[in-house]
This record gives sequence, structure tokens and C-alpha cells, in this order.
Amino acid sequence: MKENQPDTEKGQINFVTLEDFRGYIRESLEAKVRTLGIEFVQNLLEEEIDALCGPKGSHKRKQGLAHRGGSERGWVVLNNQRVAIRRPRARNDAGEIPLDRYEALQSMDNLGDFVSRMMLHGISTRAYDQVIDKFDNDLGLSKSTVSREFIKASRTALNELNSRRFEDELFWAIVMDGTEFGGSTLIVALGVDITGKKHVLGVSEGATENSELCLSLLRNLQDRNIQFTDKLLAVVDGSKALRKSLTDSFGDRVEIQRCLIHKRGNVESKLDKMHHAELKRRMDQAFNENRFEFAEKSFQNTIKWLEAINLTAAHSLEEGMPDLLTLHRIGMPPELRKSFYTTNLIESAFSPVKERSRRVKKWNHRTDQVLRWSSTLLLYQETKFRKVRGVKHIQDFLMKFVPEKENSLAREIAV
Repeated sequence: MKENQPDTEKGQINFVTLEDFRGYIRESLEAKVRTLGIEFVQNLLEEEIDALCGPKGSHKRKQGLAHRGGSERGWVVLNNQRVAIRRPRARNDAGEIPLDRYEALQSMDNLGDFVSRMMLHGISTRAYDQVIDKFDNDLGLSKSTVSREFIKASRTALNELNSRRFEDELFWAIVMDGTEFGGSTLIVALGVDITGKKHVLGVSEGATENSELCLSLLRNLQDRNIQFTDKLLAVVDGSKALRKSLTDSFGDRVEIQRCLIHKRGNVESKLDKMHHAELKRRMDQAFNENRFEFAEKSFQNTIKWLEAINLTAAHSLEEGMPDLLTLHRIGMPPELRKSFYTTNLIESAFSPVKERSRRVKKWNHRTDQVLRWSSTLLLYQETKFRKVRGVKHIQDFLMKFVPEKENSLAREIAV
């Protein structure tokens, strides 16, 4: 005798997951809130009509009041979305009377913030019609409206990013890197203040990474009177343009650390792939030495090893060795070095920026589109920044690194 089994041909047993249930509750609550919101709006408008025309059936037109003129299709803004309603009308002998509450409820002052958040989460204008909740297809915000609002919001972000003065911060480290974004080269400057917080200081755009582009960004920081300690650290990717612009701007105040990963990549490009793993092991071992003289000796041994394999690779590492050892030479603690031996502070910030902008199909290089998008996304990422690793060692390090006349200022701001 066959056991009773569910007939899978006619139907299946559906199991509701906890997430499905939560989604159902959330959608039900949102629908209820929207319904109540629309009812509340209709009541507000009816109150205004009563004030203009008197209660229904009172026939007080002879007292100088207006009269009801029926209703028509209209819309108001609820939760940054246009929602269809029935708009009551009032008239007098001069014609239609505008409803103050109706005009106020149509305000889209916060629409730019809403659209900006939507774009930041990777929703392109092309996908807008599929993701926004609309009560009436004919009243949903158009792609052109979304684009206009985002242009306004992102231009505000660009202006903010390149004009902030950071009056309450004192910076002791700056990381600068060039990256490809939207078909352009962007130079980004990120600062670390004496409490370990990271801030995007500025961004500039050009066709290539050249010294004038880098220098213009640094001049902008100076024009904004951004404060740096009397001695500061700069971390760069090895670009000669970046190095020159930093020394031109800060002179002998700046100590420059070259990105270890960029330099290793340069050396690897001159080697057969079979040697890459050994090169990484040797360079990591050298950098992990705590004392300067031990790290220097380890790098020299690596150069000798390379000379037996590829002289060009050996010369490349030898050329960059002084700047690879800056953190050791200035006595930075190992716990703090982990944050400053590469330009990863910028690269990790820019990775989500590139990911979120991947839906942009075409960049307009005749406008400020690249700068607007990058600035908006970088400011968004900045809200998620954590302090640098080894933050508890910053103050002790600065007491040794920064000249004595600056130490009292550093302590005062850190308190």
C-alpha cells in the first residue's frame, strides 16, 4: 500500500522563510503608512477648502466666501515620491484660488538628497522606473528629473569636497595617488589627522598624471589653509610627478614613503613569473624588520639576489630603496607602519567608488561629470572610514617625529 504523498504535479508545499515573513510585514506596513499618508493629505486639503468656502451645505457664498469647484487629478510628494491624489478646487468671481497647502505638499526640496542616495547605491537613471514605488505610472519621476537632481546634488558635493577648510583638524600625513576613473586620471589627496581619522582633502582631474595637475591640487589645499604639522609624512605610488609636487609644496618638511606594492609590481614586470613569489617573500621580510639597519640590509640582499637573475629588476629596486625605507628611518612603530607602507588608504576608498559607478554607460568629458561623480562617492565613502591601524601609537610617534615647537599644539588638539 502506497503512503499518502503530496501531489507535486498539482501543487507544491511552500515554506515561508523568516526573511519572506519580514518582507511581507515590511511591505504591509509601508502600504498602510502610504494609505494613511494620502488620507491625511486629503483631510488637510479639505480643511483648507472648508476655510475658503465654508462647510459643505452651508451656502455661505453671499458672505464673500469662495465656492467649491469640484476636484481634479493632482499629486503631492510623500517620502520623496510623487503620489496621485484628488485635488479639491475652490473658485471665486476672479477665478481659481490656489491652495497653499497643496503647493507646499508639492515641494521637492529634499528630492536631490533622495536621488543622490539612490545613485550612491548603484541605481542608474536607466533602472529608476523599475525600482521606485509609483502610485501612478504617469506621475512617476522621469529619468530626466532624476538626472537633473543628481547633477545639482553632485555639484554641491564637488564644491564641498574642494572647499572644506578642516578648521578643527591638524594633519600629519597625506596620501596621494593617481587612479583611472571614467576615462580620466584623477589625483586624490587623503589626509590623516593627529587623532587617526582619515579625510578626503581634494580631487583633481586630468588626461594624465603630471606634476602640474598634482601641484594644482596641493595649491588648493594651501589656499584653503588646511593645517599640517611642521613635519609631515607623504605616501605616494612612486610617480615622479607626485614626488616633485610634494617637494615643491612642502620642501624639506615632507618625508616621502613610496608604496611597497607599486614598487614590487614594477620589479615583477621585469622578472619571469616564476620569481614573483620569492620576490614578494623577500620584500615583505625586509619591510617587516623593525630596525632601519636590518631592513636596509635585507633589501640589499634582495638586490644581490636580483642581480643574478635580472639586472634591470635589480636596478629598479635599488633606485626605489631609499623611499621604501622612509617609515623605518623616521622611527614609525611597526603597528602604525601597517597603514602607511602602501597607498591602500586611497585604493580601498576608491574601490567601492568604481563599483558603484560601473552602470554609467558614457562619460561626458566636456563637463564636470567625472569630478561630480567621484566627489559624491568619495564623500559617501568618507562617512564609512575607520581610523588608521595603530592609532594608539600616533601621539608617541608624533612627539619624536614633529619638531618640539609643534608638539604642544598636537597635544592640545588631541585632548
